[in-house]
Amino acid sequence: MSQKKTLLTLTRYAMVLAIGTVLVRLLTLGVYPLMDTTEARYGEMARIMYETGNWITPMFDYNVPFWGKPPLFTWLSAAGFEWLGVSEFAARMPHWVVGIMILVLTWILAAKVRGRDEAWLATGILATTTAFIVIAGAVMTDTALTLGVTLSMVGFWLSWEKQSRFWGYLFFVGLAIGMLAKGPLTMVLVGISLTLWLAQDQRWKRIPTCLPWVKGTLLFLAISLLVCTGRVAKSGLSELFHYWRAH
Repeated sequence: MSQKKTLLTLTRYAMVLAIGTVLVRLLTLGVYPLMDTTEARYGEMARIMYETGNWITPMFDYNVPFWGKPPLFTWLSAAGFEWLGVSEFAARMPHWVVGIMILVLTWILAAKVRGRDEAWLATGILATTTAFIVIAGAVMTDTALTLGVTLSMVGFWLSWEKQSRFWGYLFFVGLAIGMLAKGPLTMVLVGISLTLWLAQDQRWKRIPTCLPWVKGTLLFLAISLLVCTGRVAKSGLSELFHYWRAH
């Protein structure tokens, strides 16, 4: 009884901390200017995208393409400008929403594996870590990258444990989000983690059946190649070549 009461108390504290932290983060998004060179640079690129209406190629400056990163982080802030007008709050708001999605995925995984009380504890711990507080509302690539990795890992685990095709497809959606956020890095991070885990206890034998490989791969290609199709339509194959060479 004592242990159950202690867990209930911790769960309530975790709920308050998680909800309170994300609300405080939301309310402070527009209080301070875009920080350091990263936020300022990416925020300006999003403003140019919003102003010019060119949602295909991020621009470092007018008519100066930026090949360093895929466009998802720029799309997020540009969408914020489209909805809320140009401001620090609008630039950061979509990245805050992505942070909430990461917390929700964490809660879902923990709830299915351990139960709702433990899910709130896990979510509360994540929501109050310094690194998460920083990225959940900053104009940077890491927020969307984290979402892609998280969705892929949660999707794989639930597909593996629950034999869920739905979560199996979300594994590939996560890879595509990561590809649009920071290129192939997501596949490297997810691939290393899963390879080490699958190498134990002959888990690798279930690889052919644990995911919808054919349809999932097609889904991944359809989403991740969307940007490439847009670049070809707008600027031709030469710009697409420069994009892939940069990544």
